[in-house]
Amino acid sequence: MIFGKHINKYYIRHLPVLLLGVLSLIVVDVAQLKVPEFYRLIINGLNDGSNVMDGVAVTFDMDFVLREICFPLIVVILLLVLGRFLWRICFFGSAISVETSIRDEMFDRCKDLSQQYYNVNKVGNLMSFYTNDVDTLQQLIARSLPSILSAVITLVTSIV
Repeated sequence: MIFGKHINKYYIRHLPVLLLGVLSLIVVDVAQLKVPEFYRLIINGLNDGSNVMDGVAVTFDMDFVLREICFPLIVVILLLVLGRFLWRICFFGSAISVETSIRDEMFDRCKDLSQQYYNVNKVGNLMSFYTNDVDTLQQLIARSLPSILSAVITLVTSIV
């Protein structure tokens, strides 16, 4: 259990969306690793006047730049933009939905508690718990988890 049995029930409802977010995060991280290859082609072409493509020296001219650098770079940029948009929608949307569900359930639970409970427990502490802790949980899924996953994916794909 990654978060604990009480929290996992909320995230299991959003598992397909979260998996789509992870998949788009993988696409973004892999696409980011293509950019240095384009830099290599540009630098080698400027220094040597040619590039080696599939074992054949190809002249570094405008046709080569458009065909091998510009057009593929546009595809990579589109993948990055769409992938980042998608993973943010998936993670942020799921986190907000989970936060709303938890707050609703907590509010319903508060209505069922007795007056004696509120005499013993300070309402300020309960309100702090309801606002700060639930917001921290939302921030974990919306910001921290994608950052950690991205770092791991980038590390693994860079090594590969």
